[in-house]
Amino acid sequence: MLAARKVRPEEVPSDVVTMNSFINLKQIETDSTFAVKLVYPEFENVNECRISVFSALGQAIFLRKRGDEVSYTAWGKENRIRIMNIIFQPEAKGNYYARKHNWSWCHEMR
Repeated sequence: MLAARKVRPEEVPSDVVTMNSFINLKQIETDSTFAVKLVYPEFENVNECRISVFSALGQAIFLRKRGDEVSYTAWGKENRIRIMNIIFQPEAKGNYYARKHNWSWCHEMR
């Protein structure tokens, strides 16, 4: 975040995790994959795979790129994950505002 610079939404590279992005992640230790949507805290719902940007995982992936490997600590455990794919990034699709989405994909990914 300290190295971040302000850009217009249409200038954000499509391989960067932004707010309201859907992301495929892989746990390095277990080789398991899962998907999340990065959201503002008031929209967090773990049962629907919506992760707050202020959570440990959210902070670790925010503004990172596809292919990055990051570490974060949750529940006293160090976790390492790789950003495998950005399924949807609002800026890449010309969506510059938050919208409601169908969350059925979340349960299909489990």
